[in-house]
Amino acid sequence: MFGFPAPMARWDGLLAGPHNAGALRIAGNPEDWATPVLCITGPAKSGLTFLATAWAVRFNGECLTAAQLARAGRRGLDALAGRHVAVDDADLAAGKQDEALLSLINLVAAGGGRLLLTAHRAPSQWRTASPDLKSRLNALPVGEIGPPDDTVVRARLAIAAERRFLRLSPETLNYLVPRLELAYDAVENFMDRLSDAVSDHDRAPSLPLARRVLEQISDAAGDDVAGG
Repeated sequence: MFGFPAPMARWDGLLAGPHNAGALRIAGNPEDWATPVLCITGPAKSGLTFLATAWAVRFNGECLTAAQLARAGRRGLDALAGRHVAVDDADLAAGKQDEALLSLINLVAAGGGRLLLTAHRAPSQWRTASPDLKSRLNALPVGEIGPPDDTVVRARLAIAAERRFLRLSPETLNYLVPRLELAYDAVENFMDRLSDAVSDHDRAPSLPLARRVLEQISDAAGDDVAGG
């Protein structure tokens, strides 16, 4: 399967709506944060990675994955002191890289910087063996990206299609929106399947093809339920 380039992460490229208005408002104004650290949570495929990267770009900071945080070492962490830093999938660092995450929190705060953490779970649910880190996580303010509504699903379908160099007609979008599950990962899963079907059949993503792909996904889901 061919990979598709991720869109350039820009703050003004974020898809804003009722599902994320509160999270974007607070994340976009770090000077107003009550504490130097903020966590944004959201469902799978809700755009947390894009948000973290765009936030770091906007504030001339750094965006790290949990794996990059683990490899940073003391010198790398010291270089982040006082800066605007985002850690994507930060819950993966807790429990495995407790010391690195706690050090980063302390260094950024001591230097007057800001730290944005993104994760699929609230910080209070992260596993950690460090009582000090656990206390910090429990006290973090949290912004939340909610599930998509029909308007967001329509927009995400169009964006996902464009990223795969496809175009969905208004008729096709009108058919899909009320039938797709209201979930970000459902949109991405459908578009992956549709893209494969377009390649297999060497044809444009027409309404009949979209209908067939959606029926195949529904049939597969029904088989999973029946099989227990």
